[in-house]
Amino acid sequence: MNKKPTKRKKISFTLPEREGEILSLYAKENGISRPAAVRRMVRAALQQYSSALRHAEPRNQLGLFDVVQIDIFNSTSKIENN
Repeated sequence: MNKKPTKRKKISFTLPEREGEILSLYAKENGISRPAAVRRMVRAALQQYSSALRHAEPRNQLGLFDVVQIDIFNSTSKIENN
């Protein structure tokens, strides 16, 4: 069975000199190369974003089934179930 190689997207960016130095220190401290350090950081940030995205409700929903609580001062607030 031949597996298809995963497609990779090449992205380049520039950093200010100070951030480049900090990236170099981070990579040296972890014993990895600078590109590997950047991949690790981006992967961690995207995982965090992805998990937050799963818990967000779609914007096109009108909140028709939201539970609304009215207090004694006639203020309304949305109740979230965790």
